[in-house]
Amino acid sequence: MFAVIKVLVTLAVIVIALNRKIKMGNAMLAGSVVLLLLSQPTLEKLAAATLRTATSHSTWEILFALYFVMCLEYQFRTGGIIDGLMATARSLLKSDRVLLAMMPAFLGFLPSLGGAIFSAPLVESASKPYSLSAETKTAINYWFRHVWEYTNPIFTGMLLASQISGLSLNSLISHMAWLTVLSAVIGWLLLISPLKQNQRTSGTTGTSGPDITSYHYLLLATAPIVANFILVVFLKLPASISMALVVGAMVFVLRQNLPDIRAMLLHALDSKLLLGIIGILFFQQILQQSGAIDEIALLLNAVSIPPTVVIGIIAFVAGLLTGTSQGFVAIAFPFIAVMAPGNLTLAMISFVMGTAGQMLSPAHMCLLVTLDYFNADFVKTLRPVFILNTIMIAAAYASIL
Repeated sequence: MFAVIKVLVTLAVIVIALNRKIKMGNAMLAGSVVLLLLSQPTLEKLAAATLRTATSHSTWEILFALYFVMCLEYQFRTGGIIDGLMATARSLLKSDRVLLAMMPAFLGFLPSLGGAIFSAPLVESASKPYSLSAETKTAINYWFRHVWEYTNPIFTGMLLASQISGLSLNSLISHMAWLTVLSAVIGWLLLISPLKQNQRTSGTTGTSGPDITSYHYLLLATAPIVANFILVVFLKLPASISMALVVGAMVFVLRQNLPDIRAMLLHALDSKLLLGIIGILFFQQILQQSGAIDEIALLLNAVSIPPTVVIGIIAFVAGLLTGTSQGFVAIAFPFIAVMAPGNLTLAMISFVMGTAGQMLSPAHMCLLVTLDYFNADFVKTLRPVFILNTIMIAAAYASIL
C-alpha cells in the first residue's frame, strides 16, 4: 500500500508543478526527486537511473526523432506549404465541411507543443459558411487534430510506448489503426455532419479548379508524411533515421540554402521539448529503481483485479493529470512492461484510456491554446469531447470481450 501512496504523492507533485506552468522537464524532475526520497534513496539508485537514461538507445532514438520532426515542421511552415495546401484543398474539395476536419487532422500529424494554434486559424476560415459557436470550432479543431494518437509513428507518446513496453512501432500501429478510423468517423458524425450552411454564404466556395502550382503544394505536403509512414511501418526503419532521410530529401526539394538550413537546425533545438523528454525518461528509470511498480503489480495481482481495468484506470488518471501522451505513457506503460510484457491488448487499452484522460485534461496545451484562440467556454467545449471519448473507451473494451 505504501507503494501506491508514493506514486500518488509523486503524481500530485508533478500535477501541481504543471498547473503552476513549470516546464514538463522540470516537473518530471521534481517528481523523480520526490519518488527517490520516498524510496530509501541511495547514490547507487540515482547513479543507475542517470546512467541508464544517458546511455539507453531509446533515449537517443526519441531525441533524434523529435529533433527531425521539428526540422520538418520548420520546412512546412517557412516553405509556404501549409498555406499552399489550404488553398489547394479548398480548390479541390469545394467543401468547407471536409476542410474543417482535414486541416486540423493534417497539421496534427506533425506533433508540436500547443500546435493546435496553427490549425485554429484554418478552422476559423473554413467555418465561415456556417454559424458555429466558439465551442464547436474549438471542439472540431481539438478533436480532429488528435485522431492520429493511435497510429502516428513520430508522436512522442507512441515512441515512448514502444521503447518502454518493448513492442515494435509497426506492431502497435497495426493493432490500433482501427481506433484512428473510428475516431475520425465518430468525430465527423457528431461534429461535422450536423452542420448546416448559412443561406447567405451557400455556394460561395470557390469553383475555380486547381492549377499546376496547387498540385505542387499538395505533393510537398503529403509526400514527406507518406514516405515517413512507409519507412517506419513497412520498412521498419527507426523513426530517427526515417525522419532524417525525409528532412534531408526536403532540403533538396525546397532548395534550402546554408543560412536557411542553419536556421532550421537551430529552430529544431527546442530545449523545452527535448528537456521534457529527458525528464520523462529519467522519471521512468527512477520509477524502476524505486521498486514501486513491482510492489503495485504484486498488490493488484493479489486483489485479482483484471489488468485491463487497473492499467486502464492508471492511464486515464495519468492522462487527466498530466495532459500529455508522454505523461500517461511514462506512468502507465512501465506497469505493462512488468505485469504483461509484450501484451498488445493492454497497450491498446492503456492508449485509449490515457488519450481520453489527456483529451479531458485542463492541463492539455492544445486545449488551452484553442480555447484562448476562439475565446470558448471550457465546460461547453468538453461536452462533445467527453461523448466522443466515451464511445472510444466503450469500443476498445468491447473489442477485447
